[in-house]
Amino acid sequence: MAYLWAALGGLIASAAFYPLAFWPALFVGIAALYYLNIRKYRDDLKRRLGTNFTFGLAFQIVSLYWIGTYVGWYAWLALVIMQATFLMVLSFSKHPLSFAAAWILFEFILRSFPFGGFGWSRLGYALTDSPLNFLYPRIGISGVAFLAVLTVAVLFDYRWKGAIAIALITLPIALIPVSVKDGGAIKVALIQGGQIEKLDNTFENAEAAISKHFLATKKVPSGAVDLVIWPENAVMHDPFIRKSTNQAFTSEVSRIKAPILVNANLRDGTNGTVLLGDSLDQRYSKRYLTPFGEFIPFRSIVERINEKAKRVSGYIPGENPYLFRTENATFRTLICYELLSDKQARTEMGDADFIVTQTNNATYFKTWQLDQELAIAQARSAETSRHSAYVSTTGGTSLIDEDGKVIKSIPKYSNGALIGEVITRTGATPATRYGATLELLLIGAGFLPLASRWVRRKR
Repeated sequence: MAYLWAALGGLIASAAFYPLAFWPALFVGIAALYYLNIRKYRDDLKRRLGTNFTFGLAFQIVSLYWIGTYVGWYAWLALVIMQATFLMVLSFSKHPLSFAAAWILFEFILRSFPFGGFGWSRLGYALTDSPLNFLYPRIGISGVAFLAVLTVAVLFDYRWKGAIAIALITLPIALIPVSVKDGGAIKVALIQGGQIEKLDNTFENAEAAISKHFLATKKVPSGAVDLVIWPENAVMHDPFIRKSTNQAFTSEVSRIKAPILVNANLRDGTNGTVLLGDSLDQRYSKRYLTPFGEFIPFRSIVERINEKAKRVSGYIPGENPYLFRTENATFRTLICYELLSDKQARTEMGDADFIVTQTNNATYFKTWQLDQELAIAQARSAETSRHSAYVSTTGGTSLIDEDGKVIKSIPKYSNGALIGEVITRTGATPATRYGATLELLLIGAGFLPLASRWVRRKR
């Protein structure tokens, strides 16, 4: 019966993520897990290990089902089982503080191991619409997750006294200054090709993709914007090498009277972004590559399991960050999977006026991966207090404000140009400056109840 309740709690918690995106479900699911760990089976480690694994399995299996549509169902199940195993670290906590800290440790492992991790299911990605939104620029995604789990645990154990304790913790955090200021506005056009075929590097598919994105670009009026942004993988070859592609971009830059930010397969073997139509040679190559999508660990074994792995030729990772500069703004671009990197999506954004995210999720056409990735971009905007230009080949193309709210978007799977403004912002949030240190402190806080118990025994 315990495992049934754990599975139910995991399923309820997963409802906080798309496709339901009902954030209160997260608190209900975590409450069920806390009850099983701390109340029901406090002194039964074996049972706690089992219930935490079962909760993790149910929590991940639905929200991440879309992975199986590309890498195969065996790989999907293997990932879910592995990540459920990570949640077993909660089994060693017997106090609200250590329980919340153990959850942050779980998320740290998720985004770190193996092959650079896959931290897709962090609680903070699901809470931008919750009353905790104001905490993002102050304590970051990890801090929001910690406070959410701690709130559940403290309220469960201490009820109204717990509510007072949470209020006493939260109010001082709310007083921390964010110190980010508005600048000017720049007009952008985000190009969505409406790609519905999986971009698997076949020639016909790649040619159709670039044609669709040029078609959408032609919808941008001359002189209407300061910057045009294409998504990831809209160009599957180096635009500097193929003469026809180079001429087409040169023509559009001249017509629109604005540079075009293009992601392409560059001649150096990287997944790179270049700013075309600019006098400077501005380019950035993706550093945080997608395992099994942009490189294949244990290739010989994986290819035996799933023949699709043979299609992945692999990219060379980039080496350095890059701050793009236009006439009136600076920005950094995140290329798809890099949204999951705290270093790139949070720490390095302190000197950028706004964020660009370029993604290709045509692979997961008609799954809720599209909505989940956009939600991650929203959390990153809230954490850094930056506007974001989020552009996809397929769907989800949006403009996001500094609170993580979508202010403008175009329908999924449509061919079009989203034209709007992003507000430039300067200054680094506390989360941007100190987020990495705070995460370690929150994990370390889990040892405080043990230290307190040890001191009492010594006395």
